[in-house]
Amino acid sequence: MNLNQDKILAWLALATVPKVGPVRIRQLIRNFKSPEAILNAGRTDLENLPDIGPKLASHIAREADFEEAEKQLELLEKSPYKLVVFESDEYPESLKNIYDPPPFIFYEGDLDCLKRPCLAVVGPRSASSYGRMMAEKLVRELIEAGFTIVSGFARGIDTIAHKTAVDSGGLTLAVFGCGIDTIYPPENKTLYRNLVLNGCAISEFFLKEKPEPKYFPRRNRIISGLSLGVLLVEAGEKSGALLTAQHALDQGREVFAVPGNINSRTSKGTNRIIREGAKLVTSAQDILEELKFLVPSSRPVDENRIAPHLEGVQKKIYDVLSNQPIQLDKIVKQAQMPVSSALEILLELELNGLVRQLSGKMFVKQF
Repeated sequence: MNLNQDKILAWLALATVPKVGPVRIRQLIRNFKSPEAILNAGRTDLENLPDIGPKLASHIAREADFEEAEKQLELLEKSPYKLVVFESDEYPESLKNIYDPPPFIFYEGDLDCLKRPCLAVVGPRSASSYGRMMAEKLVRELIEAGFTIVSGFARGIDTIAHKTAVDSGGLTLAVFGCGIDTIYPPENKTLYRNLVLNGCAISEFFLKEKPEPKYFPRRNRIISGLSLGVLLVEAGEKSGALLTAQHALDQGREVFAVPGNINSRTSKGTNRIIREGAKLVTSAQDILEELKFLVPSSRPVDENRIAPHLEGVQKKIYDVLSNQPIQLDKIVKQAQMPVSSALEILLELELNGLVRQLSGKMFVKQF
């Protein structure tokens, strides 16, 4: 989908409205269908929506900063970066399925790296020698298995994960907690250039936006949202990496953790979440066993051989699905049938071993 400048400006301007974040924007889009319609709506129409009220309606109607939006568009046009908005075909499907998707993302590199199965690898900035060793080992194995590695480009485990992926000839995606044009930490400039040659770097923040402590927890939901699961290599009791694991649980993703020395402060968090149900990992094979129904085989799959008997509405539903999780409402929309009928057919396919249901009413093909 090629978007014109007015459409992009509307998305950027909507994001400048005070007290209107990703969750609110998604709610407004569901009601008004486009950012232009939201910004042109009357206060009465806005006030009538649930949880909006007069004050927020006034913000939306009067306080969109079109000057800042135009400035961002001008910066974008002079840069190597690109912008993809929520309604674009290029917007990552996995992000559309989370509760609070960013309305747009700036990026450099190739978003096609997301077409491979993605796994987030996270941990502390001050990693132990054991944590560094395990991160390198597991990332090498995951790259060999065909994964794209997702992380947050911070010092420590994040940097090790990205660098190991690049050095192994694999793909990796970095999620920034600042503007995409602000390489942070600065010592990662060479890593960034190597990363975007084959992988990608993305950010929901405006260009020129400097890193702030409050931004990093926000970007964690994107790290987990892009991934089939989150691998926690190390984490202290109050590590920010635990927030990414919590986001993964909230989003219906798998959580994996590397066990560590019971006396090590950098393993207290990982050991705790293993006790609470995270999958213990000592090699990539542990992850592959859990995700085997989501990760396509390295050999070509002949779906006509797997499901030769499907026809009619069963085939219609099956053809909508892929190895990437898709929500029920999207299945219903694409198959153009009632929810009750779709659920009945999905159950039949699941009983036949052709489909698997995940949490959050999401479904995938089971090859």
